[in-house]
Amino acid sequence: MKHNMRNYKKQLGFGVILLAAVLSAACGNKIIRGASPMVRMTELSHQDDKITLQISMRNPNGVALDIQTIDFSLSASNDVLFAYQGPIDTNIVINGTETWSLEVEESESSRTLLDKLQNGDVKSLPYSLRGSVSTREEGILYFEYEGHIYPLPGRPGHFR
Repeated sequence: MKHNMRNYKKQLGFGVILLAAVLSAACGNKIIRGASPMVRMTELSHQDDKITLQISMRNPNGVALDIQTIDFSLSASNDVLFAYQGPIDTNIVINGTETWSLEVEESESSRTLLDKLQNGDVKSLPYSLRGSVSTREEGILYFEYEGHIYPLPGRPGHFR
């Protein structure tokens, strides 16, 4: 009976150690791969029939994102204010952020909408930023963000 009890204690001790090892391995750092970048509008301006958009892109992955192209649109009040498709050829480091400034021709409807916002006819514009990036290793990653555009005080034609 004593011999069986010692074996049982040894087996139980081994089982507890094995369980602790498995649980500690499961709690280790996991490298995130293939997560969509977090893309946000940081500033928008319109002057001389052009819209300039500044966007920031954050890489939440545990690996660098080697981005070749971006395709996105910024819409407000069911009107596309800004659309872009083209190369950006950049590498965003792990948990890093890059900022770009892009410029397109302003449409009549975009100018009217932004002028209403600038003149105070509307307090803010709800917007959506939707698109995708093409990366070398992860393929195509989609992103989407919704927010509100507000005029920047003291800076006519500039919005956040």
